[in-house]
Amino acid sequence: MKDYQIMYDVVIIGGGPCGLATALALQEKGISYVIVEKEAIVNSIVNCPLDMRFYSTSDRLEIGNIPFLSQEVRPTRTELLKYYRLVTERQAINIKCFQKVNRVLKDTDSFTVHAVDRTGTNISYQARMIVMATGIFDHPKRIGVEGESMSKVMHYYKEGHSFHGQDVTVVGGKNSAVEAAIDLYRNGARVSLVHRGDTVYKGIKPSLLLDIRNFIEKEKIKFYPNSSVGEINDTEVCIHTPEAKVTIPNDFVFSLIGYQPDTTMLQNIGITIDSSTLVPTFNPDTYETNVQNVFLAGVVTGGITNTVYIEGGRFHGMKIAEEIEQRLNYK
Repeated sequence: MKDYQIMYDVVIIGGGPCGLATALALQEKGISYVIVEKEAIVNSIVNCPLDMRFYSTSDRLEIGNIPFLSQEVRPTRTELLKYYRLVTERQAINIKCFQKVNRVLKDTDSFTVHAVDRTGTNISYQARMIVMATGIFDHPKRIGVEGESMSKVMHYYKEGHSFHGQDVTVVGGKNSAVEAAIDLYRNGARVSLVHRGDTVYKGIKPSLLLDIRNFIEKEKIKFYPNSSVGEINDTEVCIHTPEAKVTIPNDFVFSLIGYQPDTTMLQNIGITIDSSTLVPTFNPDTYETNVQNVFLAGVVTGGITNTVYIEGGRFHGMKIAEEIEQRLNYK
């Protein structure tokens, strides 16, 4: 297939909110860039439940000083997708979607980013600097049990209609798992919720607390605390509880235990990663990694610590753009 190359000051890998925010910051300073995104614009939000309402207020999800007005204080998934789509269009953000980066090579004073699009065409982008804004939500954590690779096991939740009358096991105890369990029950599924912790009442959105407490206490949702999934087969799930091993009927499993960054590409470039937290090495003032001229933006900076969100990550691009502007002017 054809291979062609384009030269930019910066290649941004990842077209999520923080990648878009970085592009806007570079664009404002007249720095040439391109975003290379393996799927759709803000794909992590595309994968959110269809009826999801975000806990963050709309003003805390804005990028590039472009106002975001939602019907209510906290926007829906649909409103947020529309906002980022309109920002991308009206600000003419240079983004190439459905191009998967498979390797980044460092030359003497530049980088070559090799990608392939959905038709199999090889595309190479050359840049003086790289910004990794790859996020974490494309890489769900695994339970690590037999049967997890079955098609009935899913790591993203969209909506509950299709699961009416089905036995569904939800694994996890944070917002995404609790929200899915509630929605599945309301759509007529028989729901079991399995969590390693002793409760799901702590640290979740206040809007979920009343419902999940009510459904668990009235046994509308069967809750297995301090428990883990041991095995999944065609018709059942085996659960290890503090009392004994329990086997329950099962048609579908939603494993919603969190996400983690894919560190392979980062490490291949030479970025060092903390083995326990998967937090990459970077300068908190400039977001430059231990590899010169390679920067990080967004939630990838937090590894698996769950401490970096859109609200804070959207500002990373401003510091990165300031640093890159100084370097380009110095040259």
